[in-house]
Amino acid sequence: MVANIANLFDFVGKGCSSTLNDAMGSHEKGKAISLSTINFKSMNALMHFSCYLFPLENDMFSIILAKNTEMDNKLLLLENIVNTVPDPVIVKDVQHRWIYVNQAFADMLQCPPSQIIGKGDHDFFPPDECEVFHKLDRKTFKHNKTTINEEKFTCRIKGQRTVSTKKSIFRTLAGSQILVGIIRDVTEIKEARDFLKKQSKELKRQVDVRTKQLQTKKNELESFVEKLKGLNSDLDCFAHICCHELREPLRTISSFSKLVRDEYSRGEHKNIDEFLDIIHKGASKMDVLIKSILEYSTSGLNTNSMSLFSSDDLISEVLLMLDHHIKTRNATITFEDMPDIYADRLQILQLFQNLINNAIKFCAAPLTPVINIQVIQKNNFFEFSIKDNGIGIAKKYHNEIFLPFKKFHSRSEGSMYGIGLSLCKKIVENHGGAIKMSSQENLGTTFEFSLPTQQRN
Repeated sequence: MVANIANLFDFVGKGCSSTLNDAMGSHEKGKAISLSTINFKSMNALMHFSCYLFPLENDMFSIILAKNTEMDNKLLLLENIVNTVPDPVIVKDVQHRWIYVNQAFADMLQCPPSQIIGKGDHDFFPPDECEVFHKLDRKTFKHNKTTINEEKFTCRIKGQRTVSTKKSIFRTLAGSQILVGIIRDVTEIKEARDFLKKQSKELKRQVDVRTKQLQTKKNELESFVEKLKGLNSDLDCFAHICCHELREPLRTISSFSKLVRDEYSRGEHKNIDEFLDIIHKGASKMDVLIKSILEYSTSGLNTNSMSLFSSDDLISEVLLMLDHHIKTRNATITFEDMPDIYADRLQILQLFQNLINNAIKFCAAPLTPVINIQVIQKNNFFEFSIKDNGIGIAKKYHNEIFLPFKKFHSRSEGSMYGIGLSLCKKIVENHGGAIKMSSQENLGTTFEFSLPTQQRN
């Protein structure tokens, strides 16, 4: 082959032109130029030859080309290696056309490599996906840096897929930029990751729910333990009071029984009837005490008959039960707009009966009892109040008012002797509420207690 310098430079690629120029500038005139490998452009493909140039006259050269089989073998080996890679590998030009794809990429598109080379994304993917691909490729070309992205595309066989791409920019010997991309299908990995994330979130939710349940149980247990402590304390106090109160009538019975025996032994009978009457009263008092103890001890912790009922109707029922007592004392009792409550109806009836009965009982003549019942709602509780115009309770007794078997008034005024208020406290606390009292001597008493507005779990 014979060619001049201009034709020769036009025939080879840009990088090879530099190689030729350097070689020709350094050779000795009249001697052949030997290049071990040179790449020639032919039909847009690179071919590898060993080249020998013999200078002739008028810048003409005689060219001897020998196909570089060793280079071709290396390229074939490289191509075979790349085709064994399970991940798709592509090479793109700046026009987003594929100039090389490996077999894995061809399998992904279900198309032979020969039908992919020279084509672009628009020949295989929807326009919206192509726009995303091109945008990412342009960014890689522009910054000339390796980029790693997560991309989505629609596969003909498998449908929507998610891939991780690593793209780098290289230059050919001809000086052109090319984009080399390695693609890894991470659809299953991403689905597994999303599934694990979802499961983790669900597990966390279940753990949170269970933690709250356990915390609730813990709080309930702690509350129950505190209640038991309180009950134990009440039991100790109750046992002490019972022993003390029961001993009084027993001492009376024992003392006057001895007097009766002495009277009989002396043959005297004038005081026997009086002594027997005192013994009878002592026995009756003991009977009342025992019944009160039984009533208090069986009131229990539980509210087993919970139901929704009208407290308005319940108070009316209590007033009917106390009708004789109310008429005898000419008492005035007012209430209105009482709510429906969820509670143990029998216990709440007993609560109102005890408090209203005390309000009537401890109003000294010549006053007639005036009792007002009101209720307001605060947060999740109904706050009831029962106010009277009775004799009141001295301040020194305020801390003991709810203890069983306490006396706070003289016998002439009537005695608050028994367990009525203790039962009231127990009933209210069993329902999750609280009770308190405010009073001044001769200025009446107000009892306030709370009951939940809704069913407790």
